[in-house]
Amino acid sequence: MKFFSCWIAAITCLLMLAASPPAFSSTPSAPATATTSAALAHLYAHRAWTAAQGAPTQIQAITQTLDGWLWISTPTGLYRFDGVRFERHDAINGHALRSSIVLPLHTAPDGTLWVGYRFGGASAFLGNRVRHYGAEQGFPPGATHSFTVSPDGMTWVTTAGGLAWLDSRHDRWVRVGVEAGFAPAATIYQVLFDRAGTQWVSSARKVYYRRKGEARFQVASPADIELTSLAAAPDGTVWVSNGSDAHYRLSTTGAATTRPPKPELPGSGMWFDRQGAMWLMSETHVERVAPGDLGQVGDPRQQLAYDRGLSGMNPQTFYEDRDGTIWVGTVAGLDQFRPNRVAPLPPAARNLPAIVTPALAAADQGQGQGLVWVSDDARSWLTGRDGVRHGPAGPAFWSSARGRDGRLWLGGWGGIWRADDAQRTMIAAPVLDGGADARVDALTEDAGGVLWAAFLNQPLQRRDPASGRWDAPYPGLPPARIMALLADSKNRLWVGYQGGRLALIDNGAVRLVETGDGEGIGNVLAIVERSGQLWVAGERGVARLVETARGTQAAALRLAALRLADGLELRGVSGLTTSANGDLWLRTHAGVVRIGADQVQAFVRNGAAAPVHAELLGSEDGVGGNVQPTGPFPAIVAASDGVLWVSGTGGAMLVNPAAIGRDTMPPAVDIRSVSSDGKARAPGSPLTLPSGTNNVHIAFTAQSLAAPQRARFRYRLQGFDDSWQDAGDRREAFYTNLPPGAYHFQVIAANRDGVWNTAGATLDLVIPPTFVQSLLFKALCALVLLAVVVLAWRWRLAQVARLIEARHLERLHERERIARALHDTFLQEAQGTVLMMHTAMAQIPPSLPARAAMERGIGYIEQAMIEGRDEVMGLRSSARADEPLEAALHRYGERLAAGLPPSFRMLVCGTPRQLAPLVKDEVFAIGREAICNAFRHAEATEIELDLEYTSGGLTMLVSDNGKGMPADAMQRGESGHWGLVGMRERADSIGATLDVGNREGGGARLRLTLPRQHGAH
Repeated sequence: MKFFSCWIAAITCLLMLAASPPAFSSTPSAPATATTSAALAHLYAHRAWTAAQGAPTQIQAITQTLDGWLWISTPTGLYRFDGVRFERHDAINGHALRSSIVLPLHTAPDGTLWVGYRFGGASAFLGNRVRHYGAEQGFPPGATHSFTVSPDGMTWVTTAGGLAWLDSRHDRWVRVGVEAGFAPAATIYQVLFDRAGTQWVSSARKVYYRRKGEARFQVASPADIELTSLAAAPDGTVWVSNGSDAHYRLSTTGAATTRPPKPELPGSGMWFDRQGAMWLMSETHVERVAPGDLGQVGDPRQQLAYDRGLSGMNPQTFYEDRDGTIWVGTVAGLDQFRPNRVAPLPPAARNLPAIVTPALAAADQGQGQGLVWVSDDARSWLTGRDGVRHGPAGPAFWSSARGRDGRLWLGGWGGIWRADDAQRTMIAAPVLDGGADARVDALTEDAGGVLWAAFLNQPLQRRDPASGRWDAPYPGLPPARIMALLADSKNRLWVGYQGGRLALIDNGAVRLVETGDGEGIGNVLAIVERSGQLWVAGERGVARLVETARGTQAAALRLAALRLADGLELRGVSGLTTSANGDLWLRTHAGVVRIGADQVQAFVRNGAAAPVHAELLGSEDGVGGNVQPTGPFPAIVAASDGVLWVSGTGGAMLVNPAAIGRDTMPPAVDIRSVSSDGKARAPGSPLTLPSGTNNVHIAFTAQSLAAPQRARFRYRLQGFDDSWQDAGDRREAFYTNLPPGAYHFQVIAANRDGVWNTAGATLDLVIPPTFVQSLLFKALCALVLLAVVVLAWRWRLAQVARLIEARHLERLHERERIARALHDTFLQEAQGTVLMMHTAMAQIPPSLPARAAMERGIGYIEQAMIEGRDEVMGLRSSARADEPLEAALHRYGERLAAGLPPSFRMLVCGTPRQLAPLVKDEVFAIGREAICNAFRHAEATEIELDLEYTSGGLTMLVSDNGKGMPADAMQRGESGHWGLVGMRERADSIGATLDVGNREGGGARLRLTLPRQHGAH
């Protein structure tokens, strides 16, 4: 059992080679400060994942593919990690692994992912292709231990039973043996190429080496001891580990059988990162050793043990990804060491505690490049970014100001002094009323060399350089506590107060400046002038002073608040400075905020119209502690070498703007899973979901190993979403009540530095319709609806027709009543009157004129009676409701022919159709009038009526062989009893056309044309 455990330890220790980093194009991030004194916890942000967070255990190897995914091999399978979730993969790009028990992993420079198996063989995955290797392809037998790519691009493999290289031309492995001086007769673990090109091969008892250009291997010293993994140091030294507790320096000059008396370094494994730092593994902890600091091995500040947060015992796997993040696998999980972008100021000596919220002031250029004055409550030191203190300590200071000559003033307890004055000649503070604290809270010097100082709850103090006396020349200023002072380039004095008030003293005149809408910027903590712009920093934000000219009057002054996009807020801004490239740097409660020069220019140009984009360096970037609300201020300064010094309750910190490693590669995006109505679906594209799918859940992710909480996602479902949906750091999308159809889902992502993968990942979705959602069902519904509408329409028409018919019958009855009334009253009375007049006229002699008048009167009355009888006849001669049109016209014509000389003939062509009652009545009236006129006035012998029913409508023609119609009658429409005007009015009322004229052979004709749509029932 003990042998087995040792063998496992040896295997896992050397598997780091299989995870050697590929040649990425981006520059890795280095720790913010490379120093022998900075603690591991300060240089790197550590995070651990165990089984409780879903991490696999017994991690054998780690590698990162060119798309950024982290791949992890374990005895239980192959896992992919995106910074949030561990996903087991039994296949890569659709190609199945040969076994789930994988050992080494390696990403080649061309992007090939090599996977080795515990029971022999290997697979190479590249894009959508895979190549499996076994004994048939010359692959060495036994468990696969490591893959290595030589400087000339050749792929090497080590297994339990041999060493081989891949002949890419023939796609076969070539074994290396005794012909090359290589005969270990033991398990082969690892191949390594040092910076000189020498090839090293470790076996269980010996290490072989072959210099560049040589054909045969030789045995290095020490030998004949238990050996496993190799590591090449930046100085050219090659180290070998026994996989348990010792490291040896390999030699090509000593005797191969010489055994050192003891190992030079402890540990079970050794690796070097790209910055040259050594990483040592032991049974209980991980340790980092800075370059050239081998004498510091064993420093507890450089170690992270299991009982202090390491994921587990026996750290056994090491990998450095393209961002410079270190990954360590243990028996219980995975650990991440991410380089901090902000590093603490190293202590001047070991075990010396950091200064809590130190006062900072950039030193004069003459005092040394990149030096800064750092002060606690008792003393101050001129300090370099390596933590080294230069010269003797000076008095403690609280405030500072750059004088008109460029030299630095420092203000502390009891007075003010020049920072470069070795004698520390003190300008004593004034004697304040009530024995108030004489600490200088704020300090500035104007163009005239006058010092202005603020003391706690005291009015503004001025020191006359000529007399050396202090006075308070502006008693009318606000009585609040003064927090900040600045003499600007126009020799104006700015005074910032607690409570957010800002005062301007210009040529002795005092003005108060509005601090903005709402709460303003709160307590003023700093006033800074940069590149001609005046910035005011406060408890609730930052604002820029905007001056607007007003002719001869003083310029209008206001503060334009700086607003940040992406949901960031500016709170507790206790310092403000700029870097050489014009970026604006702010110290806030949340950390250090950088606003790019382009964003600053846009803000100045647009007058604060839109929020600006900013970068936050927070606690996850190494910013430790907060700022005391009472100072000292400013809490951020720029040294002469461009490095930013930041103050906090955790001590001083350093930010090198030029050395911040940023991820310029867009993150890989992947759609993890799709489920609908609670059931998982394989996320292939296109994906056809079941009919009637109601809810769809799409889970996606992006490679965001360094800072997954800062990844940002946007997605859209084309065919449903009108625009992109901003998901923030959420990695899933939900859709409900999706109608059937074809959809195109797309998700894009940005890394922590705002670099977007605009192509992202896509998925085509198809939701077939159910029967009730299909076009057939909709067509059937449309037909049913149409049928219902038609039936309702026909029912309504029938109802209207019955109503019209009833009204028509009522009309006929009314006409008959009128006809009877006329006949029984008017005509009878007229007839009686005529008889009486005849009797009277008989008594008048013919010679008298009265008789002639009487005869004319009788004639008029008789004519009126004739016309009255005609009207009565017209009222009684309407067609009955149940009588067809042709029958009614034939009946009327035959009745006239029975009492008058002309003959009557009627001809019907086509299939008779029923007309609407009112239309039928009007057509009958027109036909009746035409027949009557022909009988009475045409002097004809034959009268003919033709009715022709066609698909286009009805045509009625009345003609005779009489004398015809006078031309003036046809033009005027009136002559005796022709009634043409009435007939035309009737024709117009039913949408028909009436044509009246004479026949060529003699006689008159009348043609009525009724379109079908106007006459339909």
